[in-house]
Amino acid sequence: MLKKLALSVVLASSLIGGVACVEDSTKAPAAENKPVNTENYTFAQKSSVALGTMYGENLAQGMVELNNLDLGVDKDLLVSAFVAALEGKPQINLEDAQNVLKELDQQARTKAIEKMKAEAAANKAKGDEFLAKNKTAEGVITTESGLQYKITQEGTGATPTASDRIKVTYKGSLIDGTEFDKSSEPVEFFLNQVVKGWQEAFQLLKVGSKATLYIPAELGYGDHAMAKIPANSVLVFDVELLDITTPAPAAEAAPADAEKAAK
Repeated sequence: MLKKLALSVVLASSLIGGVACVEDSTKAPAAENKPVNTENYTFAQKSSVALGTMYGENLAQGMVELNNLDLGVDKDLLVSAFVAALEGKPQINLEDAQNVLKELDQQARTKAIEKMKAEAAANKAKGDEFLAKNKTAEGVITTESGLQYKITQEGTGATPTASDRIKVTYKGSLIDGTEFDKSSEPVEFFLNQVVKGWQEAFQLLKVGSKATLYIPAELGYGDHAMAKIPANSVLVFDVELLDITTPAPAAEAAPADAEKAAK
């Protein structure tokens, strides 16, 4: 997040310094006006529209991110300064502009860190509250580590050890029900190469078992945000242990699907 934020913040300096704009996958709200029909434009005219669009969209995204950090940018001042610079009449010299943007970048980084810490703390509080309540739910078992699980179908096969490779299906959700991952087909991985919550939970299940796992943040990804998983999130997995395959060789590397299975 910090890297994306820093790139957005310095987009303005890229306009001044002539650096190419940075492409970002997250887009600002689309403009309401209809696209210009460039069918009869010369290539130079099309290039002008393309450059204006790319710079404009990237700057718009930077403004959205800054506004989210209470570092709002005055759109009218930005446009007037941009036009003035295009006309060769900059309203501020380049050295002063770069110094201001460095300070803006620093403030944005600081506020972003503060915001992430606040969100992580809020998620931890929500997760603790959820686990405290869930602990009393029918069929839920809580282990010494804080892991909670509920067996919905008891298996009859063997129980894996930490060094085993297992085959499972799973669906992962947050406590609000938001699904962040799901296996489209059975996946295999070495049990000692996934998050601690999975390592412990699957050693409590027999092959053929279905269960719901409630994994505290400290047994999952902790205070690290992972794609669709916010920092300090309790992870809820509906899993089925299908099989124990081959034991893990001591020096064998993790398969590509192990990381996916843990998310």
